[in-house]
Amino acid sequence: MLLDVLVISLVVSFLKGGKVGRLAEIEFRKIWLIICPFLLQYVLFLSGEKSFPIFEKWGNYLYLLSYMLLLVGIWVNRNIKGMKILGCGALLNFLVIVANRGHMPVSLRALEKAGLTDMMVFLKSKSYIMHTILSENTKLKFLADVIPLPPPYPRPRVVSVGDIIMGGGLFWLVQSYTKRKQRKERTNGYKDFVEENE
Repeated sequence: MLLDVLVISLVVSFLKGGKVGRLAEIEFRKIWLIICPFLLQYVLFLSGEKSFPIFEKWGNYLYLLSYMLLLVGIWVNRNIKGMKILGCGALLNFLVIVANRGHMPVSLRALEKAGLTDMMVFLKSKSYIMHTILSENTKLKFLADVIPLPPPYPRPRVVSVGDIIMGGGLFWLVQSYTKRKQRKERTNGYKDFVEENE
């Protein structure tokens, strides 16, 4: 979902006349703590489709590790606008994953509403690492993947409350650092005018 939010944020910023290049000026500290968790989760996602034995055994621990690294990375960069909100969302996801032994529960009903019935096959497979089927024994159900995003949403999916909060944090981050600095420019222009006429 974060990729979707990033694209939407950049489009909104562009339409508002913002400068996307300013994102490169953000001084992230230990950025590998933010990049590596997403890379690790992508590898785990692929391993679920390929069914690698090593990931079947240790995958849930690696999934938890990815969130731990992400939370540390967000904390280190908490001074950056939007990071605290993003961190709150990541923490909520982490809590429900910990409570369910290293897996994010997914509602089958939500999958049906989103038109993702094919995902049920993967969820019922033991090789699928990151998610599990939401059941009566699921803990913290309200934090699980229970919110469907059906068509006409371009990329139908099922998300959690934490995902939405993380998306909000990312959106704010992009908008904060790409917006036009109108007030500063106007103030500087006024100062120049005064200086020229003194």
